[in-house]
Amino acid sequence: MTAVVLYGPPTAGKDTLTAALTATDSRFQQLTKLKQGTGRSAGYRFITEDELDDLRAQDRVVVETRRYGNVYVIDRHSLEELQDRGKVPVVHMGNVADLRTLLAGTGSGWLRVLLWVPRDVCEKRSRQRDDTDTAKRLVAWDETARDILDSDLRDLFDVVVRTDRVEPKEAAEEIAAALDGPVSARLPGELREALDITDRWAVPPRG
Repeated sequence: MTAVVLYGPPTAGKDTLTAALTATDSRFQQLTKLKQGTGRSAGYRFITEDELDDLRAQDRVVVETRRYGNVYVIDRHSLEELQDRGKVPVVHMGNVADLRTLLAGTGSGWLRVLLWVPRDVCEKRSRQRDDTDTAKRLVAWDETARDILDSDLRDLFDVVVRTDRVEPKEAAEEIAAALDGPVSARLPGELREALDITDRWAVPPRG
């Protein structure tokens, strides 16, 4: 496998685990997403609306996501440039539809990792890091939980990590080992049991 995608709700630890991966193995490097909008800049490169239009015209946009009033983009050239240098790109994802678009739109062999924390942990972590939009983070958690409950999860995730139970270093070592070894996709029921999400979460239905 030549790339890693981390899927999960806000505060599930995508940034923390990515830092642990890069510390564990120098092959790993986070892909810098492009962002058209405002707000947090860590992990992103800001672009203008005109620049985004140019990327679309050049067929460089692999995934385009709208959230928190911004547009987030995975640039095909950025992904390929990392792989050409022998790096293993680490990409962050927040919904199943975008994840499937990523997998279908690239030729990379992806190790697909599902990260999770319960809703109360999401809220606690968001407040601890002084987010000004914790309410929006919780809405995004609800949407991600609903995404998991509603989606066809067959052949979608290889590794699942509960970051409220596993230390980042241990999780990074598990992912690094999975990258180099044979893995098989986790079964949908197994995933939902590991995450402990069912309709008891009372996540509002879409629409």
